[in-house]
Formats: sequence, C-alpha cells, structure tokens
Amino acid sequence: MKKILYITAFVPSRSGAGENFSLHLIDDLSRNNSVDLVYFKYSNNKNYITESPNVSVIWIFKNSTFIKLLNYLMCPFLFPLFVVRFNLGRLLILKKIIRNKSYDLVLFDFSQTFLFSKFLDHPNKVLISHDVIAQRYSRIYAGVFMPFVRLSERLVIKNRNNKVFTFSQKDKHLLKNLYLVDSEVTCLYIDDIVIKSRPKNIGNYYVFFANWKRRDNLSGLKWFIKYVLPEVKNDIEFKIVGCGLQNSVRELLLEYPNVEYLGFIDDPYQLISNSRALLSPLFTGAGVKVKVLESLASGTHVIGTEISFEGIPSEFEDFMLVANYAEYFISLINNFQIDLNEKINLKKIFMKNYNQHTLSEYINS
Repeated sequence: MKKILYITAFVPSRSGAGENFSLHLIDDLSRNNSVDLVYFKYSNNKNYITESPNVSVIWIFKNSTFIKLLNYLMCPFLFPLFVVRFNLGRLLILKKIIRNKSYDLVLFDFSQTFLFSKFLDHPNKVLISHDVIAQRYSRIYAGVFMPFVRLSERLVIKNRNNKVFTFSQKDKHLLKNLYLVDSEVTCLYIDDIVIKSRPKNIGNYYVFFANWKRRDNLSGLKWFIKYVLPEVKNDIEFKIVGCGLQNSVRELLLEYPNVEYLGFIDDPYQLISNSRALLSPLFTGAGVKVKVLESLASGTHVIGTEISFEGIPSEFEDFMLVANYAEYFISLINNFQIDLNEKINLKKIFMKNYNQHTLSEYINS
C-alpha cells in the first residue's frame, strides 16, 4: 500500500466535471493506497465527505476573493490563475507535512496547484492538467493575455521529478509543442449512473447540461437563446439541467413556453438518454468536455461546436454533429431524426471503445 499526498485546488464533489474527477480518483486510489488529502475551500462550499477509511483530510486551506488578491499581490509576475492559491505560509505547511510523513507520491490536481510543486522537494510528483490554460486564454479577451499565460504555465509545469497527465492526445500535443513537456494521456471517469442509463424511448426534446456558473457554458447558452431559439420549431421542447443559472437568464426563458429549466438533478442521465440530442454551443474553453462524453455514454448524439468536441477520440465522430454557426444549429435541431435502435447501438459502441486506462492504474503499477 502506497502513501499518497493528494493536493487539489477544489473540494472533491459532484458539483462540476473537474471536482467529480477528483472525487472518483480519490475513491479509486484509496482501494489500494493510503491517501492524505489537502484541498482549498470557499466558505460556501460543503466539506468533502470521507467515504473510505484509507482517506484522511489533513488540511483545508480557506479561500476567498480577499485571500486570492493578497496572494497575487505577493507574486504579480505570474498570471493570476497560477498564484491565487499560493503563498509562503501555505508552502511551509505543505513542506512540513511532506517532511513529517514518508509519502511515495505527491499528486497535484488542477493547474492552480502546480506552483507548489516547484518548491516541494519530492522524487515522485504527479501533475494533473485538466486543460491547457494557454489555449483557454487564447479564446477569450481577444487573446491579449496569451503571452503572459504561456510564460506562466511553462514555469509552473516544467520541473524535475514531475510526471504530467492530460485527458486527451490533443492536450498532450499542446504541452509538447508549447512547452516541450512530455505527458501521458489518462481517461476521465464515467459514473456508474451514466453507464446504467439506457435509451427507452425518444422524447420530443433536446437537453442542455452544464454548470451554469462557468462563463464558457453560460455565454454559449445566452448565444443560443439570442440567435437560435427564436428560429426553431415551436413544438420542439428544450430542457436545461444544471445549477447556477442566473435569474436574468431564467427571466429571458419565460418568453419561451417550450423551454424548461430543471436546475440541479441528482441523476439526469435517463433524461439525456431519452432525448433527441444534447446541445453544446461552446465558443471558449479548453480540455475535454465531460458532458459530451457522458451524453455519448448515455446513447445520445451531441450537436455542438468544434470546441465542444476537442480531444474526444475520432471513433465517435459520427455521433458528434458539428454546428459552428446559428443556421447550422437551427437546421439540425429542426430536422434531426433518430430511432431507438440507433441510440442503443451508440451506447454499445461507446462503452466498447472508450479508453478506460485510469491514472490509478499507472500509480498502482
């Protein structure tokens, strides 16, 4: 049994795709290893609930806008995303934890924790890059921060004794081309509740599914409401799933009786499985879109932009319908036809071909 120190930028939970990955990885690692957990938490976040006797929460760092601002002011020569969780006091705490315990591995989850790895001396360090931050910022603010982000990301990710993991061949190539950093590709976890979902019928509705607090998701939905929704057939329904949708957007939707906002649902996957398709109008962001994978695993096609499908294996391209412009979304939504057997076959193909090589397998071996 290995001893692992797991440092993550967020509370492991089901609240978002990245946090959900952390939750699954900790659970996976704890089956054969002892895991000491350190995470960062805002006051309104719920605490991580320990479900395994092999997992111990040994430190929780408080997070707030004020603390993040202070941290940045102490380290203004790096892009804020990489420094707002970092300060000398926290570094000394982590140094003491590592010094007092003989860990076989120190794992840094999310790019926001990578700066700590520069100053923590350990022979085995694993960095989990959920997306390439430079690519994300090349698509927002007209790319003006791109040079600053690249310099910062190169500094925090390049270090001796670091083993870097990404979630796609696309991100693997980006890290190599941008920073000459070698990395390994690992898979994202597909929840058991997703796997258990089965297409039973086809409803006359499309689904949106996202954390609407994320700007990438929200701006795409607003674009859809403005440019696409007024032009689709009135008898087609839309169901919006996920937490955090702004009141102003919900008020906009009141004009459309064929749109229903369902909010957070514990198990939305049967709803997705029975839908015509999942809609993913994304124009910014980076990394693999977990909701697209989950839709395919539910037996449901996805209509989205090229950004929505980045990093997803080409074996599934027949089930991902590219719509980069409003007129393409309108045409596909108004005319898309699918039968139940096609949906059942899609689920079988996905489950057969999706790469299940997990990070925990690498660590255990």
